[in-house]
Amino acid sequence: MFIGMHSTILKGVHIGNNVIIGANSLVSKDIPDNCVAAGNPCKVIMSLSDYYQKRKNAQLGEAEELVRLYREHLKKEPDEHVLHEFFWLFCDGKSELANEWKDMMKLVGNESQSYVKLKENVPLFKNKEEFLKAIR
Repeated sequence: MFIGMHSTILKGVHIGNNVIIGANSLVSKDIPDNCVAAGNPCKVIMSLSDYYQKRKNAQLGEAEELVRLYREHLKKEPDEHVLHEFFWLFCDGKSELANEWKDMMKLVGNESQSYVKLKENVPLFKNKEEFLKAIR
């Protein structure tokens, strides 16, 4: 469960498992499992699986924008540190991770679970170089 900042949950309300509550929400009614909910009053916006797919699609665009701006302003290729948030786009966890990426796997204290998920990942690119080449 993730509760966004400045949210209020009224007494007696049940929030299901695997739920994201958006910031500034007023949760006055029960929220079912596996969903994203937000607002005042709080209501279900989408399923957690729809949100996951939406974020994956958005992160590809965010990664491409980062690379373009990095090249434009700094006139060089971004390294592992710069791409720390996006390494899953070109990594499946079967090879050694850069230190910056290992640190990301430890970020919220569920490193072993993160590695299991990463090994299930089907990256969009074969490696970082292929990813960078695709953004020309």
